[in-house]
Amino acid sequence: MDQKAIYKFCKGLGCCVACCLRYIGIKNPNAYEDPKTFVQRFYDKIGPDSNEIKNDCESTSKSEENAIKINTNTETSNEIKDSSMDGPDSVNITINNLNSGACSNGGTSPPHKKRKINICVSCLGILQEDNWQHSFEIVKDLLDKKGYECTSYACALSAPIATLLREKIITLHIVDEFPQYDPKVLTPLKEAWKWSYGVKLGTYVNKTLDSGAISPLLVTVNMDYIDDLQELEILKTVSPQLFEERRKQKRRFVTEFTRPSVEQALENATLWSLKGAGARLEEVSAKATCVGVGATHTPLYLAGRYVKLSRSLPQSPWLLDGQRVLPSSVQEIIFAPLAKLYRWKAADTEHHLKLISAGREDVDVRCLGDGRPFAVEITDPIRQLTDAELKQACDEISSSGQVIVKQIVPITREDLVQLKKGEETKSKTYEALCIKLAHSKYDQTDHTGPVRVTPEDIDRINTYTNTDTDVRISITQKTPIRVLHRRPLLTRTRDILELTAEIIPDHPQLFLVRVRTSAGTYVKEWVHGELRRSAPSLRDILATSTDLLALDVVAVHLAWPPAPPT
Repeated sequence: MDQKAIYKFCKGLGCCVACCLRYIGIKNPNAYEDPKTFVQRFYDKIGPDSNEIKNDCESTSKSEENAIKINTNTETSNEIKDSSMDGPDSVNITINNLNSGACSNGGTSPPHKKRKINICVSCLGILQEDNWQHSFEIVKDLLDKKGYECTSYACALSAPIATLLREKIITLHIVDEFPQYDPKVLTPLKEAWKWSYGVKLGTYVNKTLDSGAISPLLVTVNMDYIDDLQELEILKTVSPQLFEERRKQKRRFVTEFTRPSVEQALENATLWSLKGAGARLEEVSAKATCVGVGATHTPLYLAGRYVKLSRSLPQSPWLLDGQRVLPSSVQEIIFAPLAKLYRWKAADTEHHLKLISAGREDVDVRCLGDGRPFAVEITDPIRQLTDAELKQACDEISSSGQVIVKQIVPITREDLVQLKKGEETKSKTYEALCIKLAHSKYDQTDHTGPVRVTPEDIDRINTYTNTDTDVRISITQKTPIRVLHRRPLLTRTRDILELTAEIIPDHPQLFLVRVRTSAGTYVKEWVHGELRRSAPSLRDILATSTDLLALDVVAVHLAWPPAPPT
């Protein structure tokens, strides 16, 4: 592949220096930081016939680029004309070397008046440094406003879709002129932009460009081209069936031209089909401009365990028909000090913070012992909180008197797998304060007397089993009626792993049950049976009516937070 000839050909088509490098397959990031210098050095290695390219680069470095026009008339003696673009074997190219005089007189001639930089017919000005200042300022304003403390960043480009069409036309012209050319060598526009624009942006915003796999901060620049849709219209002629199908399925395809649809339409397009549809590499009258900038920091994750002391506190805000039922929640109590540390307003908190827990307890159930494992996902944080700040957050949460959090530590996204898996595999230990409501058939006393929990009742609970395995009791439970509005009606098998009971002194009808269950067991329904929807229940074991007065989670058996890496 004759890289020098292809470079000159692309320059003649109206490509900028960086795009010329892209089409000859240069993938050295340093080449795009200073493409003009790279071209001079690169062609010094190729051979002696590089003065024309070197002069061209020197002149463009002074913002006096050679005027390159496609399908236009010029007034200079350097005009080179080829036959019409309509012909099968030619491309209209006009090159004006406006600086040849200045380069040949040793700089003694009066300086030329600066000319407007021609816009690249391939990248639409995206890779031309003279067009970057405006977007630099927009990015800097956004980063200053958000206040990210990250010292590095990654960048991404949303380019006009018309650049895909233009790249296709140019590569087909190159193949037509140089049959040995492989279009696959083309360096993607987004890569060249990152290596050139991204590096220069770093100097402007005082941050270091890095890859998205390393830097948590991503800056996205959205470029728009005023004639984008107009130029893409020819694809309806090139691939009519594709866009007719998209037109018929408007509900599915809201946007007519998308990057995937344009790539699909161009996949098998030929130079002649594009020419026949009216494709022309005309001089670009308006460059692509920056219409928006986005900046996001990858989420951070915190882990801890919360102890819930209140019997009137839901885990998340409880709203009914848009009205708050209870004044607060575990989630809001945990979020409040974290939002304060990030200086977020209350209205913004729900967009930045997400509570992830290993299950949940009912609003009237306390969670004691070491507490319930939880994690907080922080979306678009400006920084990582320090250990001192996390300790401060714990103290503020605990001062509420309703929730206690002893420790919050940073974790990774991968650690969440352990928490999610624990929802299905963990076991929990409960303490249930129960009441015996009537005499059982096992009672030896007069059934007309007061109802009492007998030692025989306690013994029966402590020895009951219906399996030959390590599981004490295997039960089946239909979805409780109280949660049918949000969960499907299913019959599930659950396990009672451990079960003990004891009498409550001075309260003859009451007894305390300590039960360890598999994940997903509805303990309330297991106690009273819920019209035999849960069986065998505690009611079945005692052969009498029983009910639950109070329930506490006393242990969630899950290793959390995860141990830090050694």
